[in-house]
Amino acid sequence: MNRNYLLILLSILIIFGSSKLFSQDLSKDNFDQLKNKIVATIGDDKITGEEFLQRYEFTPLFRKQIKRMTQSLKLEFLYSLISEKLWALQARDLGYDTLSVMKYVSSKLQDMFVRDALYKKEIKDKVKISDQELLQGYLKYNTKLEVNYIFSPKLDEIEKLYHLLKMGVPFDSLLATRPEAAEQSKPREIGYGQMDVRIEDSLYALKIGQFTEPAYAEEGWYIFRLTNKVKQVFTGSHEDAVKTVKETIEARKEEVLYRKYFDKFFKDRKVEANAHLFRSLARKISYIFNEKKNNLKIKDGDPVYLNVNDVLKIEKEFGPDSLNMSYIELDKNPKTLKEFIEDLSWEDFSSVKTDTLSIMRLLNIETRTNIEHTLLARQGLKEGLQYLPSVQNDLNEWRENYLAQILRNKFLDSAKVSDQELYNYYKQYNHDNFYPEEVNIVEVYNDSTQVIEKVLKELKKGVDIKKLAFMYTQRNWAKPDSGEYGYFPITIHGEIGRIASSMKVGDIYGPLKIGKGYSIFKLIGKRPARTELAQPFDKVKDDLKRNLEIQKEHKAITDYTVMLAQKFGIVINGPVLRQIPVTELNTFGFRYLGFGGRLTAAPLMMPNVDWVEPYLKSLNINP
Repeated sequence: MNRNYLLILLSILIIFGSSKLFSQDLSKDNFDQLKNKIVATIGDDKITGEEFLQRYEFTPLFRKQIKRMTQSLKLEFLYSLISEKLWALQARDLGYDTLSVMKYVSSKLQDMFVRDALYKKEIKDKVKISDQELLQGYLKYNTKLEVNYIFSPKLDEIEKLYHLLKMGVPFDSLLATRPEAAEQSKPREIGYGQMDVRIEDSLYALKIGQFTEPAYAEEGWYIFRLTNKVKQVFTGSHEDAVKTVKETIEARKEEVLYRKYFDKFFKDRKVEANAHLFRSLARKISYIFNEKKNNLKIKDGDPVYLNVNDVLKIEKEFGPDSLNMSYIELDKNPKTLKEFIEDLSWEDFSSVKTDTLSIMRLLNIETRTNIEHTLLARQGLKEGLQYLPSVQNDLNEWRENYLAQILRNKFLDSAKVSDQELYNYYKQYNHDNFYPEEVNIVEVYNDSTQVIEKVLKELKKGVDIKKLAFMYTQRNWAKPDSGEYGYFPITIHGEIGRIASSMKVGDIYGPLKIGKGYSIFKLIGKRPARTELAQPFDKVKDDLKRNLEIQKEHKAITDYTVMLAQKFGIVINGPVLRQIPVTELNTFGFRYLGFGGRLTAAPLMMPNVDWVEPYLKSLNINP
C-alpha cells in the first residue's frame, strides 16, 4: 500500500448502520410537519409524506434537475407509486404473499431490519457526546498537523530506530537514510478524523519537534514527528464544522460500542457448518464460475457473480435430500443447505478467482457472516423488535414493492402474441409504413446492485460506458458490441425506448429497474421518423412481433391498473403533495444496515402513469 495514501486514511472509520437517508437541503421543519400526513389513500393502504419523500429523493428521474418541472414530476412519480400499491394489493388478494419466494423475501427483509433495529438499540442510541468532547474535537478540527514519519514493517527494526531517536539522533538525519524519505519532500498534512483516534490523540498532544512512540498499522510500524501546526481557514459555516466534528465523534464511539457488544454477544458461542456440504458446494460454484468466465469472456481480475439461474442449477445438482440437510448447525432451527444457497444469491456472492480453493475461502467468510447475521436477527426477534413501527414501515414498503414485481412478471407472461394475431397485425398495416423515431444506446444491464454501484462510480470518473458494458452487462447478445443495441424504434424495448425518445444524444439515464435487474444506458444516436414501402411478411415479422408485444404488454398493464384503481379506490391529497419539499438532484444510493447488509436507499419501481387518463375518464372526470 502506498504510504502517502496511508497517512490520509491510516485507520478507516466504519459507520455501522444508518437511519433513513434524506437530502440535507430539505427543510427539517417542513418535513416534520408533513411526514405523517397522507399524500394518497389506495384502498386500505396509504402513502405518507415520509414515504413519498424517501422514494422520490432516491429514485433517478429524467429531467429532475429542471426546477419548473418539479410539481409535475412529483405528480407523475406519485401516480407510479400508487400503481405499485395497487398491484401489491391485488397480489395479496391473489394470495401471492403466501408464495414460497415471497415468504423467503419477507423473512430476509425482516431479519435485516430487525438487525438494524438491534444495532440502533444497543449501539447507536447509546452514543453520548459531552460538551467537553465536542469542544476538544472542534479545537482539533481547527488545526491541521504537518508530520514526517519513519516506517518499518518489522517491530524489532522500529524499536531500534525509536531507541536511536531517544538517544538524541536527529529525526531528519535518521529519516534521510530511510527509503520512505523519498515520499516526504514535504511534510504530510493530517486533519481531524483522518487517523486512528489513539494516534491522532498522541499527535495533537505533541509539541512541534516531538515524536510519537512506535504506532502499529496494518502494514507495519510508524514513528511520527510533528513538524508544524497550522490553523485552518474555513470557507463553510461554524455549524458545518460542529456537525462534522459531531459525526466523527459519533462514528468513533459507535465503533467502540459495536466491538464491545459484538465480542460479548459471540463470546463462547460455537456454531459449526457441515464440512461435506461445504466442500461440495465450493466445487459446484467453482465449476459454474469457470464455465461463466469462459462463455461470457469475463476478463481476469473482474468478478463473476452468482445469479438466480446459477442457484437453480446448483440446487438441481444437489437434489432435494441434500438441500434439506442441515448446513449450519444452530441450537434451534438449523439452516438448511437450500436456505444458505439462496442467501448467497441474495447477498450478490461473487469471486474474482474461480478455483475451488479460492471459492472455499470466500464461502468460509460467507458462512461465518451468515451465522453472525442469523444469531443477531434471532436476538432481535426474541426482543420483539420486529414490532417496532420503523421496522414495520420498512418491511411493508419493501414487501409491497416485491409483491407488485411478482404480479407484474406473472401478468406479462400471459401477454404473448399468437401467430394469428401477428399475421392480422401485418395485414392491417401491410401498406406504406410509417416508422417512428429510432435511437441507439449503449447499456449496462446487471442484476447485481454491487455491479451497478461500481458502474455509477466509474461513470462519474469519466470511464467510457462501452468499456463498462463490455465488462459488466448481462445481455449476452449485446456484449460483443460493448453493450450497443444498434438503432431501434422508440416503440420497442419498453421503458428504455420511451425514455430514450426524450433524451439528448450523450445523456445517461439510470439505474432503471427492468425485470430482475437494473439498466444504465447512454443515448449515442437518433434517427428521425420515416416512411417505407410495405415489406414481405417473412422479412418484417420479427420486428412486428416485438413491436406488437410491447404494445400489448403496455395496454394490458394500463388496462389492468385502471381496473385495480376502480376496484380499490384512490384519494390524492394535492395540497400535501405540493408542499413536500424536494431537491432537483438525481440521487441513487444505498442504505447500509446495522451489523452488515445493505439495500438500495429506496425500492426502485417501473414508471407507470398512462393508466391515469383512462381511469379519470371512467369516473367522468376530465384529466
